[in-house]
Amino acid sequence: MANPRSPGTESSAPLRVAGGVFTLSILHLESNDPQQLAQRIAEEYRRHPAAADFHRHAPVVLDLSAIPEEAPLALPEILEVLRAANWFPVGLRNAAPGHQALARALHLPVLRGQERNAAPQPETLPPAQPVPASPSGLIMDHPIRSGQRSYARGGDLVCLAAVNAGAEIMADGNIHVYGPLRGRALAGVNGQEAARIFCMSLEAELVSVAGLYRTLEPGYPLWGKAAQIYSRDEQLHITALYT
Repeated sequence: MANPRSPGTESSAPLRVAGGVFTLSILHLESNDPQQLAQRIAEEYRRHPAAADFHRHAPVVLDLSAIPEEAPLALPEILEVLRAANWFPVGLRNAAPGHQALARALHLPVLRGQERNAAPQPETLPPAQPVPASPSGLIMDHPIRSGQRSYARGGDLVCLAAVNAGAEIMADGNIHVYGPLRGRALAGVNGQEAARIFCMSLEAELVSVAGLYRTLEPGYPLWGKAAQIYSRDEQLHITALYT
């Protein structure tokens, strides 16, 4: 008859730690004033309710490139402003040594990113190159109505009809819309920075590539025109599809 195990001898599964790649939004702080940040977020949410939905419960990294090293940083108050707006701050990057020490005291990780003093690069169009093809995808041959959501997991999303206001389309790869693109379009949602959005008529509430987003409204220079949206140097670019 087997003896029962004595206390403290139970075997347990080993602790598993693995690396992973995640898509995170990056908020570039233009000021160290928490009240100004709260006003900017409130103004953005009033003008573009889609932005509030996009960022609700989303992790965000604070980029402090624009904050001088000698400037005091009201980091606890800034974190409270973001959390009140339903953003989840998960780290800092491009922070001065003093700001890094403040983050660590608040148990906020300091992440690696672009060099703080890197010289800005001149704005040039990227060289023409083929867009990477995805191994699989999803083709929608009917309009995407308001309130509907379509997601192409692991591939491209091709919409052969209109994407209406209030609809949301997402893809791990590229998005192609052969009709008016209204509503929200999010490409590269798994972090694929080479993903792009192509549409025949840009009328979107919000567009996003690999976590970078922009809200739009009538009056935008390319509104109602064929356009492509892509990310480069951690910025979202919108250019004409035809020249």
